[in-house]
Amino acid sequence: MPVFNGARTVRQSIASVLDQTCRDLELIVVDDGSTDETVGIVDDIRRYDRRVRVVRRERSGGPAAARNSGIAEARGRFLAFCDADDLWLPDKLARQLELAMTDGAPLVYCGYHRIDADYAGNATDFHSEGRVVRVPTTLTYAELLRRNVIGNLTAVVDTHLTGPVSMPDVPGAEDWALWLRIVRESGAAVGIDEPLALYRASQPGSHSADRWRAVRAVWHVLRRQEKLSVPSAAVHLLTGVVAALRKNQI
Repeated sequence: MPVFNGARTVRQSIASVLDQTCRDLELIVVDDGSTDETVGIVDDIRRYDRRVRVVRRERSGGPAAARNSGIAEARGRFLAFCDADDLWLPDKLARQLELAMTDGAPLVYCGYHRIDADYAGNATDFHSEGRVVRVPTTLTYAELLRRNVIGNLTAVVDTHLTGPVSMPDVPGAEDWALWLRIVRESGAAVGIDEPLALYRASQPGSHSADRWRAVRAVWHVLRRQEKLSVPSAAVHLLTGVVAALRKNQI
């Protein structure tokens, strides 16, 4: 869980992870150079729940660098991601781990609810408003290349199948770049077409709020990482933009 000046939401996000029905977990909170009350909040929680570990970065390096700092400290077989303004529903992790073990997929994901930026409740308080992002139950490399349907807050990676992983430093598309590498190298991903997490709408000034940067990032991944030709990359970029616009209307 990377966090930068997330005092307003980080307590609820941490609670949603610690309240999982799957209790055997560690939560690595990566403080990315926060200057607000974030550090004190996380330290308070860590005192009563030793499953919480903290990594401190002296200055902000962005989402990929922060997540990679956490990945480097992780001791478990499975990696899962939750930003400091997003929430997991209580059985999210248990259901995904069960699917990962039975299916043998390197990457598991699920659907999620979209919630307002000012949502102040906990995951256990949430009542659906019908704003659900649906997902396919399987996802090949070719399908993922056309559009990213894997919300970062829903991904679970089996490192026994993938080997060591890290997020490429491509601001705006770092998670998608990693999913593509995993599916290309280790096999298709599988999903649960039910909303098991809560994605908070972008805050003003957040990394995900910069749409033009996201478009440039997608182009970078298509051309430099996946080595697509200009015409092919342009078609995939357009497909992805249309899909993102539709998702943002939910």
